[in-house]
Amino acid sequence: MNQHRVSKGPAAAVALTVSLAISLAGCSISVPSPTAPTAENSAPAPTYAPPTVVAGHDAAKVAAAPMTFEAGNTLSAGVAVDFSDVLGQPSQDYSTTPAPAEWTLVKDKVAGQTQYKNAAGCQIAYWTTVNQGPLITAGDDKASTMKLMKYLIPSVIAESLGEAKLPWVAEAGKPGPGITFLGFSTKAGKDVMASTVWGRMLGTADTSLLVSLACPTDELLAATTPAVMAKLSVAPPSS
Repeated sequence: MNQHRVSKGPAAAVALTVSLAISLAGCSISVPSPTAPTAENSAPAPTYAPPTVVAGHDAAKVAAAPMTFEAGNTLSAGVAVDFSDVLGQPSQDYSTTPAPAEWTLVKDKVAGQTQYKNAAGCQIAYWTTVNQGPLITAGDDKASTMKLMKYLIPSVIAESLGEAKLPWVAEAGKPGPGITFLGFSTKAGKDVMASTVWGRMLGTADTSLLVSLACPTDELLAATTPAVMAKLSVAPPSS
């Protein structure tokens, strides 16, 4: 994984980010519409509309290519994207006796979020949200992702966000291309865990992807990050 550590920024942002990284399980991002409908302008209840798949769309080709910010436009409109993980499985090292899984499942898709912890005191959570129209800049996933991170961490500034790559593969733990995220990291302090929050908005797919990882020390966070990304991926849609 290609991760960029960034400066910890204002104290308020640090405190909020750490709080998010260690306690976001059970929370979800809910973006209100710019204006609430009134009785006079309420629209009729929408009827079902199937996802839009562009003629000639090659899902396999999209899955085989790096999901850069620009590549977000190659996804099918409205087809949600999700995570894949094998965090609860032991590492497959056939040269040694199989050991118990390093990560213990804490919550499984509770309010859309999954969370694990390990014996070293690290915690990881990942989740997706949909219907995030107010945060989407049409055709520009990077601008949309910056809005997402700003919504998640109000004190964040663009200069504190670094690009990072997470695996873009259907089965976590398998080799493949990467998907670009923006990451925000904070250093450990007194009663504060070191943490990183990664986010990506896929505007065309109308999906936001978020991951948080927190560990007791900076060194443990740095060592744990690649180990996590070897067992966590974003799964390309099959259509």
